[in-house]
This record gives sequence, C-alpha cells and structure tokens, in this order.
Amino acid sequence: MGGWAGRAGQVGRRGYTLIELVVVVGIIIVMTLAALPFFTSMMKSSRLDAATRQLAGDVREARSKATQTGWQYQIKGFNVGGGSSYKNQYRMLGRSSSGVAWPSDTGPNIQSSTQLAGPWINLNQLYSGVRLNSSIAGTSFYVSFDSRGVAFEWSPTSDPWMTLTQQSSGSRYLRITSAGSVKIQ
Repeated sequence: MGGWAGRAGQVGRRGYTLIELVVVVGIIIVMTLAALPFFTSMMKSSRLDAATRQLAGDVREARSKATQTGWQYQIKGFNVGGGSSYKNQYRMLGRSSSGVAWPSDTGPNIQSSTQLAGPWINLNQLYSGVRLNSSIAGTSFYVSFDSRGVAFEWSPTSDPWMTLTQQSSGSRYLRITSAGSVKIQ
C-alpha cells in the first residue's frame, strides 16, 4: 500500500507548466540580447585581425619570393577611397629584373618567363567591413622588394605604409622597414 500512495502524488506532475517555460525562454532571450553587442564587437575585431595577418603574410611572401627567385616582387593595391574598380583590393606582381616593366596594375593574371601578376585579394569579400587605407588621399599603394629582400620603392603618400580599419574595432597598422621586415601595430 505504501508504494501506491507514494505514486499517487507523482501522477499529476509529468512536465513543466506553461509559466515555467515562458520564464525560462524569457531569461534566455534577455541573456542573448545582453551578450549580442559583445559577440558583434568580437567578430569585427576578429575580422580586422585576420585581414591584417593576411596582408602581412602576403607582404612577407613577396619578400621571400624575391630572395628565393632573384626576381623583384611588389604588393600593389588600391585604397578603399580610390576611384578604381579594384578599390580595397591588392595583388602580388613580379618581374625578372629592373629592365623589365612591372605587369599592368589592373591587367589579367599572368605568369611568363619575365612577369607575374597574381590574383586579386578582395578584402570586401574576405573580411566584411574591413577598409584599406581609408584616410590616405592617393588611390593606390605599393611596396617593392629586390632580390635581397630589401624594400626599394614604396608609396610615398603612406606612413604608416598601410592602415586597416573597421568601424568600432579600431585600426591596425602595417609598417615595412627599408630592410624589408613587416611589423603589425
């Protein structure tokens, strides 16, 4: 008999009431809304850091290729405020010697025995909201490396050489020394 009486109290209690479910869902919604600005800011900052690392890596790759191949390599791009259809994009160019012209800035991708024009890196597509050199008046930027890995020419209008920004996430700066090293600040 004791077993039956103990079970009788549990018969009516099989789930949660509607009020309990509404309270739990309400708490989850409030916590999500409170955390949303933090996650949004964290995502923007993460995209800015990733874009900066990508650009720094590509500059380092151009320098490395110059020392490995004996060619001259250049990172060439267009600022976000420029009038070019390639704004907020950059690419790697190469030439076998200073006696050979650089490939066309906006020409097709090529790889010949004397020239190289790599694919465009579009920051708008890869890292939404990241802007390249938004405060520089010129339309383009570049840095070139000789066969020793030394930066021998760069955009005269850019100091620091490159600025990547994202609204509410700040800015990151890429500086190239004349010796060719890349520093992220």
